[in-house]
Amino acid sequence: MNSWCCIFVILMFLRCIMSDELHIEEITNETLRCILGEGPHYDVKSQNLYYVDIEAPAIFRYSLETGKIFKATIKDNNSQLGFITPIAGKTDEFVVGAGHDLTVIKWNGESEEATVQTVLVTVQSELPINRINDAKCDPHGRLFFGTMGDTTTNLKDHPTGFFYRYDNPNATVLRDSVGISNGLAWDEKLGKFYYIDSVTRNVKVYDYESSTGHISNESVLIDFAVTHPDIEFAPDGMTIDENGFLYVATWDGARIIIINPVSKEIVREIQMPVDKVTSLAFGGPSLDILFVTTAAFPTSDIHPPPSGAVFKITGLNVKGLPMSEFKLD
Repeated sequence: MNSWCCIFVILMFLRCIMSDELHIEEITNETLRCILGEGPHYDVKSQNLYYVDIEAPAIFRYSLETGKIFKATIKDNNSQLGFITPIAGKTDEFVVGAGHDLTVIKWNGESEEATVQTVLVTVQSELPINRINDAKCDPHGRLFFGTMGDTTTNLKDHPTGFFYRYDNPNATVLRDSVGISNGLAWDEKLGKFYYIDSVTRNVKVYDYESSTGHISNESVLIDFAVTHPDIEFAPDGMTIDENGFLYVATWDGARIIIINPVSKEIVREIQMPVDKVTSLAFGGPSLDILFVTTAAFPTSDIHPPPSGAVFKITGLNVKGLPMSEFKLD
């Protein structure tokens, strides 16, 4: 992308955000707020938002058409749930991260219980405290996922997590020594992949080969210890809009940070009514609604309402990119 194109994109984006009228609305209620909401996936075909409560553990479906939210647990599963993603070609099957397992579940989207169909792969079973955390599919349906270590230990000095790509039937290690594997986003036009290990407090960028899913040439895109030296938040989930701008959720930051990855600059911060902003996903018929998950972790006594709510933000005047389903085969 030449310099004039970069300047044009930046000016157009700034024009939009300067003229917008943001509206932040909770879509949950008191009974449906999460302890630790995470892993939002907006399914463009059904116009449903899927997400998890890691600690419950439970899965959710929000219908944009009706405004109803359906909640389910997974039969015989007590493991923490890191994410949920629909499986391509299936209307009632999903892949979830359940503890150490990438698991296929069956759920009709309304019943209070889902069932396990199969376990695709198990990772890091030798480390009982570790678990699968965030995950997402690249534009071609390949599943990228990562693990996190014991948060009661010093993960900065002793990171025990890994970052993987699922290559049926195995999990290929892409990166080791990960503290808390989190946000993922791809820009296929630029051939870039963006990744967050929350413990490092930065966003990393890689070269991305769309034909193979291979990533290489890691570098730091932006370091929040430098941009926000006085605020001890951790970057969490991440998404991307059609202009290639990144949206980063902040754990203990009470904000969403928007980044221009070409200029490596923060172009905007959206203040949220809760401290622990966990992840986000664009949705809606025009992909112009930003859905945001949050947490009341460890308890709502410490983080009072509306912590744990799911919000939708309208009036951004930008559109996201459609999220990819998991292509199992």
